[in-house]
Amino acid sequence: MKLTNTKEKILNSALDFFSIHGYSGASIRQISRSIGIRESAIYNHYKSKEEIFLAILSHFKSKTISREILNDELLDKVINPELFLKEFASQLISHWEKPDERKFIRLLMMEQFTRIGTKELSTTEYLSELRNICKLIFGEMVKNSIIKKIDPALLADEFIAQLFMIRTEYLSSDEQIINDALFERVGNHVSFFWRAIKID
Repeated sequence: MKLTNTKEKILNSALDFFSIHGYSGASIRQISRSIGIRESAIYNHYKSKEEIFLAILSHFKSKTISREILNDELLDKVINPELFLKEFASQLISHWEKPDERKFIRLLMMEQFTRIGTKELSTTEYLSELRNICKLIFGEMVKNSIIKKIDPALLADEFIAQLFMIRTEYLSSDEQIINDALFERVGNHVSFFWRAIKID
């Protein structure tokens, strides 16, 4: 989240504390001190800690995978479906590796199924856009007889699940995880998946 004003500085700081201590463990006092403002000044921007938390959720919900990952360069590779899926998976992992994404996913895993106000945090909601994109991709592949006639929703779930598992294995670490071994593992997943669904 780009630092441009006090309101966004509050969100950035809150994300840091929420991702380390959880919603209950983070305080308005910690957030205000970390950005050098008085605790009372936060209430000029947000009514409560809950409102800050919901603003963070709204921010990440508004970021679309399609805009972040599905660029023209990637879409040009769709004529080679296996290469397209490998590149798509690699770009997804790179997207998840961004510092704010790492913090948000860690927060999501810590607070999953916690009800904060009227909002329940869930990985299902976080992954819904990605799942819908994958359903469309696999639906087109089925329609064009590129892959076997398998329910695109099932294919989307199977494709994403392993990638998300690979991703969450590294959540406890603050170190950067992008390396050749990680991408080799992602590539192996896609190759195995492709062999299972392609039409021989």
